[in-house]
Amino acid sequence: MKNIKYLLPILFFFIGLSVYAQNDDMKKDGEKVEAKELSDGTLYGADINADSKILTISDIYADTAGFSGKTVVVKGSMSELCRSGGCWTVISDGSMNIRALTLHKFIMPKEMDITGKVAVVEGVFSVKEITEDQAKHFAEESGKDPNTVTGPQKMYRITATGIKILK
Repeated sequence: MKNIKYLLPILFFFIGLSVYAQNDDMKKDGEKVEAKELSDGTLYGADINADSKILTISDIYADTAGFSGKTVVVKGSMSELCRSGGCWTVISDGSMNIRALTLHKFIMPKEMDITGKVAVVEGVFSVKEITEDQAKHFAEESGKDPNTVTGPQKMYRITATGIKILK
């Protein structure tokens, strides 16, 4: 019994290390990449593969299972941006949306005016069910009212390696 007061702090230390290691992929390599000015836009992250076919959001929605887990290049209008860290954006065609997540590998200026901006995003596409709390978190980060979010949500997303905002 006497030894338990010594074991508990050690146990909490290792639990803390474990939690930190699980989030390490989002922080360790999180060097903030500077914007790269190109003739056709501003690039954040890695270069977009010029040889890839640029898909529309409706192309992706027409075959979500076929594109799931595959690297895609998609073009759409920016409709939301993470205002707390610049770590994600939503591209849209007006009715369908895809969230491009940077996983903190690079960021975009969180104060950027996205009105009328069109982006080309490259990364791995997937569909994920997110909890109501996660959806509320995204709403808060984009400056929306989180109280308008109810229930779990289906998120169409791209784990982005590069986002180019076109001129």
